[in-house]
Amino acid sequence: MPRPGGVNPWAQVAFYTGLSFIIPVTAVAGYGLGWFLDRHLHTTPVLAFIGTLVGAAAGIIDVIRTVMRREKSGRNR
Repeated sequence: MPRPGGVNPWAQVAFYTGLSFIIPVTAVAGYGLGWFLDRHLHTTPVLAFIGTLVGAAAGIIDVIRTVMRREKSGRNR
């Protein structure tokens, strides 16, 4: 049940729970891309490691942008 003049608390729980999956998923995607490139370029662990770091960094940036966008839209209400 939404609070008067507020946001449904379960909607907030769902939003922030969804955010918790962004960093691991982007890190795994970066690792997968790096692993694929390592296999074809014969650079064994180098690109997988770099892909993991770049993926995790991209995930962190995405989480920060999403939270900032959410906070900005919350202030305008």
